[in-house]
Amino acid sequence: MSRTDPRPRRFSFLRATGLGLALCALVQGVGGRAWSAEVPIDVRYAIEVAGVPVAEAALTVSPIEGGLASRLVVQSVGLAAAWSGARSELRALIQRAGEGGVLPRSFEASHVKRDRARKVRIRYDRAGAVVEAKVASRGRERASEVPEDLRRGTVDPLTAFERLRAWLAEAVAGRAPPETTVAIFDGRKRLDLEVRYLGRIANADGRVEGFELSARLIGRFGFEPEDGVVELPSGDRPSPLRVLVEPSDSLLPVRIEVPDRPASPVITLRRDCRVQRCPPA
Repeated sequence: MSRTDPRPRRFSFLRATGLGLALCALVQGVGGRAWSAEVPIDVRYAIEVAGVPVAEAALTVSPIEGGLASRLVVQSVGLAAAWSGARSELRALIQRAGEGGVLPRSFEASHVKRDRARKVRIRYDRAGAVVEAKVASRGRERASEVPEDLRRGTVDPLTAFERLRAWLAEAVAGRAPPETTVAIFDGRKRLDLEVRYLGRIANADGRVEGFELSARLIGRFGFEPEDGVVELPSGDRPSPLRVLVEPSDSLLPVRIEVPDRPASPVITLRRDCRVQRCPPA
């Protein structure tokens, strides 16, 4: 459960992973086309704090029969890797629903550090409702501590990504409201991701150079004060994440940051593996 006692803010791999959850829900989000299960995604991002690399993220989305297979890997690098060796991997199967919608089919996650490992598994019914959520640690499996009432109406982080893709395509075209909220449950934590489309960024000649979004991570269960990019009921209210998106055909976010917190993680696009060679994640 969230702690309420004040603590000095520090970087942790969890905070980088929190931004990773935002990344998987925002990447490739803006576009003039409807959601398509036929377009694969394979991208690499760097996560830095004060200009120092601390982690890398790899996101892949592949079409399968009836939907998508999605995977996000966040791996510590440099001194952060030497200190903790942290690695998180999220996998989801996502099914297509009526009118271009998507529903979660299954979700699994593993979180590994040098001194411990944890696995999460969520099962859904055909309507996309959570029917089981298990957490395994130290050789023992238990039910998720997130209350059942907070699980209702939620999706996993990777399904949230696809829902926001569809919404943002409509928002840019003026066919949907400029903001939306997705309730996310990853087995251990529960948050609301509030996203707003702010508009186009143009140069002096009026040429569109990119798009800008803002996003708030509102912690409902399982977060702590040192998770500085997450807004807590008993804590302060950090500025929204600022998301800059390139105006190319891919329309990938090129940067995700918290503008008023220089010590917070910054996510930057490094490679689009559809057009250049990338090492395996």
